[in-house]
Amino acid sequence: MKRFAILLWIGLLAGCATGYQPQSFTGGFSDYMTAPDEAVVTFHGNGYTPAERVVEMAALRCAEVTLQHGYRYFALTNVADLSGTSSFTTPGYAQTTGYASAFGNFATGSATTTYQPPQTFRFYKPAVQLAIRMSNDQGSLETAGIVVNGQKVRPKDAAFLSNSLRQLLGIKS
Repeated sequence: MKRFAILLWIGLLAGCATGYQPQSFTGGFSDYMTAPDEAVVTFHGNGYTPAERVVEMAALRCAEVTLQHGYRYFALTNVADLSGTSSFTTPGYAQTTGYASAFGNFATGSATTTYQPPQTFRFYKPAVQLAIRMSNDQGSLETAGIVVNGQKVRPKDAAFLSNSLRQLLGIKS
């Protein structure tokens, strides 16, 4: 029974993670064009979305934007971490229960106070913004990519990446 409760709790939390969707109250993607062959893609997760999943969904959106605009390849030209944290605090409270009894001129009583201190819950909300340049000529993007850990990021094949990420994330076409 305990194992079932744990699996149910994990399932409920997983259901709260941001899905692959346009930006809404629970997170999602947004994008806009900055030039005929350049776009900015943003993906916001909520407090239940792992940062890795946010990056994967942002990459999927880059691939889709590339294909929607008639291009085959894209290269990252800039990356910005837009992640943030938020918190809320529940109020503390005290509850006292007691009893009293009397018999003639004699009375007794007792009381018990239970105190629950305030609790603060913190949420990390991952978000990333990616700028891309798109082309049908992979070679023309070789110089456009950013450098990560000393290595130039190579252009990505949008169709291949879209199919691969959809399969990884369990998103139907």
